[in-house]
Amino acid sequence: MARLTPGLIVPDVHVPFHNTGAWSLMLDVARDLQPETIVCIGDFMDFYAVSSHSKCPIRAAQLQQELEAGRRLRGELDALGAKRKVYLEGNHEDRLRRYLHDKAPELFGLVDVETLLALPDNGWEFVPYRSDIKIGAVHYTHDVGKTGRYSTFQTLDQYQHSVAFGHSHRFSYVVEGNCTGEQKVAAQFGWLGDVEQIDYMARAKARKDWTLGFGVSYMDRQTGHTFFTPVPIVDGRCVVNGKLYKVPGKRKR
Repeated sequence: MARLTPGLIVPDVHVPFHNTGAWSLMLDVARDLQPETIVCIGDFMDFYAVSSHSKCPIRAAQLQQELEAGRRLRGELDALGAKRKVYLEGNHEDRLRRYLHDKAPELFGLVDVETLLALPDNGWEFVPYRSDIKIGAVHYTHDVGKTGRYSTFQTLDQYQHSVAFGHSHRFSYVVEGNCTGEQKVAAQFGWLGDVEQIDYMARAKARKDWTLGFGVSYMDRQTGHTFFTPVPIVDGRCVVNGKLYKVPGKRKR
């Protein structure tokens, strides 16, 4: 019998503007899953305070609070006890690099996401933005610059290889083959942000296009092939391995 490695795929969270109920629900699932591998697929942090976009003055000076929240949630992932933890940097984490380039070049190389979130000290592998990492037979990256309804097909076309990614906050799962019968998969797993805290686009569009959820994976240790289970969160509920999970206090409408 093949030995499978269970994994947790954490999509865009945008701490501290995350959906607290969805985050707690994912942790409940993960405690039962006992993942050996955790992959944060990018945009775990929002880094709103150092964004180059026009910002709400109330939020603009809250970098310390953002970091404190990020370290706290990172610690909740640490507590799951995974043997391998991978943190991919997304375009929102990359806001810090751009800020240092443009406004504080003297600090470049002294301040970075890895250090601010204490990733190396807590056993995390760090993958810079626009890079990827291969785990088993699958490449993991934040994005290849594609968004929208067809971003899964476009990302698969870019890689021509099995790939899991984030960025567009959508759920999509595509499996394609080639003339030799080789199969490849491309998947994205929604997001864990709070749509009510979105201030840069119409919330109606975000509610339509973006889906709360996360991913579960099982990797065949012999072949490296990975089997993904997308886990959408619908009305505060999700189902994994036949078990129904609910956000605490969430009542059925």
